[in-house]
Amino acid sequence: MLRERLRDLELRITELADYLQVSRPTMYKFIDYYDNKKFDLIDKNMLKLFNYISENELIGKKNVINYILSNFADIKDLGVEGELERFKTIKNYIISNPDSKKSQFIATCATSDLFDVAIGYFVGITPLLKKRKLSKAEGERIMPYKKMLETIKTKGE
Repeated sequence: MLRERLRDLELRITELADYLQVSRPTMYKFIDYYDNKKFDLIDKNMLKLFNYISENELIGKKNVINYILSNFADIKDLGVEGELERFKTIKNYIISNPDSKKSQFIATCATSDLFDVAIGYFVGITPLLKKRKLSKAEGERIMPYKKMLETIKTKGE
């Protein structure tokens, strides 16, 4: 049963629905169709994904996410040209480095709101980190970042 296989992979149906950009009820419907062998009622790409999940015992959650990114993300629908290059870069990085801490962090950021405040801060200070000379206010703005790095380096040693 596909539902049990998803549970084994620790892949929640709501999470899978989010990745595939379908509603949770639609995902449940497709899974029920698959488990009842009503394959003709399932989108062909969704059916390929379900077969991939069911037929490959050695895959993990990250493999499924990479499969979705590789086969479902239609890069043309993701935004304007500048954004498309950014999405391609992110997609290629995750596919090439699925087990890296950075890929895990990107996936966490994309699927939860745990780091939203910190992400907003980091995005806001990124231009400042590239500057050679900072005003006093800019220096104060990046001080929490510098303190965090010092703390992480100290704790990591």
